[in-house]
Amino acid sequence: MKIPKLHLWIPAFNRFLLLSCIWLILILLLRAADLAGVNRFPAPPLQLISMAVWMDVLTLLGIIRWIVIPYLLLYMLVSRKLADGLYLLLIILYLIISLSLNLYFHQTNVPLGADVYGYSLKDIRQTVGAASGEISLKTIGVLAGIVVLAAVMIVWLSGRKITGDRRGFWFALLCLAFCFVPVSQALTSNRLKPEYAGNIVLNKTGFFLVKTQEYLFPRDWGAEGFIADENGLDPLFRAEPVAPDQYPFLYKPAQGSVLAPFLRETQRPPNIVVVIVEGLGRAFSGKGAYLGSFTPFLDSLSQHSLYWENFLSGGGRTFAVLPSILGSLPFARNGFAELPPAEMPQSLNLLNITARNGYHTCFLYAGDASFDNMEQFVRNQGVTNVVDKDSFGSGYELLPANSGGFTWGYSDAALFRKYLDITPVDTLTPRLDVMLTVSTHSPFKVPDQAHFNQLAENRLRALGLSREQLDDQLQYKSVYASVLYMDNALRTFFHDLAQRPDFNNTIVLVTGDHRLPEIPMRSKIDRYHTLLLMYSPLLQRPATFPSISSHLDIAAAFTGLLQRYPGFAVPAFATWMGSGLDTAREFRNVHHYPLMQTKNDLVDYVYGTWMLNNGSLFKILPNMDLEPSEDESMTRFLNAGFNAFRQQNNRMLQTGRLLPDSLYNAFMKK
Repeated sequence: MKIPKLHLWIPAFNRFLLLSCIWLILILLLRAADLAGVNRFPAPPLQLISMAVWMDVLTLLGIIRWIVIPYLLLYMLVSRKLADGLYLLLIILYLIISLSLNLYFHQTNVPLGADVYGYSLKDIRQTVGAASGEISLKTIGVLAGIVVLAAVMIVWLSGRKITGDRRGFWFALLCLAFCFVPVSQALTSNRLKPEYAGNIVLNKTGFFLVKTQEYLFPRDWGAEGFIADENGLDPLFRAEPVAPDQYPFLYKPAQGSVLAPFLRETQRPPNIVVVIVEGLGRAFSGKGAYLGSFTPFLDSLSQHSLYWENFLSGGGRTFAVLPSILGSLPFARNGFAELPPAEMPQSLNLLNITARNGYHTCFLYAGDASFDNMEQFVRNQGVTNVVDKDSFGSGYELLPANSGGFTWGYSDAALFRKYLDITPVDTLTPRLDVMLTVSTHSPFKVPDQAHFNQLAENRLRALGLSREQLDDQLQYKSVYASVLYMDNALRTFFHDLAQRPDFNNTIVLVTGDHRLPEIPMRSKIDRYHTLLLMYSPLLQRPATFPSISSHLDIAAAFTGLLQRYPGFAVPAFATWMGSGLDTAREFRNVHHYPLMQTKNDLVDYVYGTWMLNNGSLFKILPNMDLEPSEDESMTRFLNAGFNAFRQQNNRMLQTGRLLPDSLYNAFMKK
């Protein structure tokens, strides 16, 4: 095949430039629509707009740098119409994907990454169902306008020509040079405050494509540079490793209990009731909540409880909550619970340890327990009594459906009543009962909506906000209303639970699975910042702890507590990622662990009062806000520690084991 001389390629270069200009104009139109959907800019508009446009240009160059050579070869050597047709098809595909991703962002206030690949079709249908019917007419009108404008522009501009010069050649050369410029970090990093401002700036398609690339082609992590103390151990985690090459998470845990001094001594182990509240964040609950508190009952209860106000979830979504709280388990590929049953390593966790000691275990979820593989996970740990949306029975109140006819399941009040109805009043058999609510999940439809909407508006008006701030917060009135509804349901539940004769020997834990994202977050750690409240008639005194702990510390703390009861056996070795709840009365963090933002986004690592997010270092402040840091030595240290965890996690996946079969069988068959 004869290759044309260079000057004969000029029309192809110019055509590539013209089509790329069409693409850029469409991207800017999409950005204009995206910004039009923002009710109030959380940062100076000029700053946001300029940064957003730069992100759009960067995204375009990041895509077309890989297209330029295939396009030119097709144009000159195969067919001009085919080259144009494929390029225009790519532009249309980008338009469809971008519209979908922008719509997702305006529903959730967070960009969609590769986490979509971690969900089953059934899970995706439920999530889409929750959003259906919630799209405003304004949004639909804007989207329709963009589609019409895009069609007109493609038809009109694609018929024009750039003739007679070499602008197209220099543009193609620029695109090729851009192949050597790394753009992944720039397209996914967010260092603006608040976090919502950075999320607005991100090009949602560029973010999604980079995350998809990272999902399809994961890095091979090394752990060079991780500094250990004189005993070869991490200075913040003084545990005795057993067989790090075969079982990287297996160690001999410390003895004793930090919770025991707060509780009256009894001969019988206590009932444990774990209430996991969907989306409960410290941003709108408790003293010092920066959005104001919308949980008056929990605020009051915290004064009579052990209360960890700077508490972190293990994940940024619900998928991580059960493995984190009940097993302090590693995240595997897409969350521990997402592992197929045949690949899920045996573990010793709160569910099977308590069952081995005569506890009755139960899990109740107000929605579909197959979501995030929750039912599969708890049944794999030996739980036989699972109640969810499909097995509630009649006589219980479903959440109101949205205008698309979708409801997640049953109201919080119905969940608590179901629990009380099916739980026998048996003072001899101890119980570990776990409940997960759903009322504080999008679409935020709750019973007696008008009443709780009014309560939310009254509360917002009582916060002393400026007119602009009040208008901004009123758009989230239904979210705050669902939080107030949940809090009221908890009030009734505690009242009814206290009437039972076995309540005097019961410990109740209340925490959130993660902070809901629909109200914009101020920082990267905000999505994990929840609370832990431990209430019991066995408490000798209440206490509030400003020190940082997480879901990953609960299992270690409660096995330490339960082993003090006569005859309660605990394993000699553990695989906890956490080291136990910290009961210090000052702000500090003696822990370190990764936090998994989404099912395919393991980019957060907390070590002491430092947080690493997507390679960027932040100092954790006493109010749990973040302050950017340029400390290069600390960045290297945290990166090395984070990579060490990744290596351990990968080793666990390769071996398919957390602990030796002999250890598991010996304990469970005692």
